[in-house]
Amino acid sequence: MRVLIDARCPYCRALGRALAALDLGKGLKVEPLQEARDLPQEALLKELHVLEGERVYRGYAALLQLARRLPLLRPLYPLLLLGRVGGLGERLYQALARRRPRA
Repeated sequence: MRVLIDARCPYCRALGRALAALDLGKGLKVEPLQEARDLPQEALLKELHVLEGERVYRGYAALLQLARRLPLLRPLYPLLLLGRVGGLGERLYQALARRRPRA
């Protein structure tokens, strides 16, 4: 599973370090989105992307997938699923994503 983060964003880099630490099975590859050539940069800069095989998860769906796949985050998965009700999780995610620092 690949996680594409904005290497110019301090919040994104911190998230990448946290995910790497939580990845006990070491199946996660956190990489700068600036080095990804297989997806449009403009879309990558808007929200978190998680790639698993041919599947691409974006934004809140990416967070859900990470919580589902990383054993240490799995207890959060049911709570995050509740965020899908009425789109609240996605709206909160987008509000935070718009406010993150960008270089």
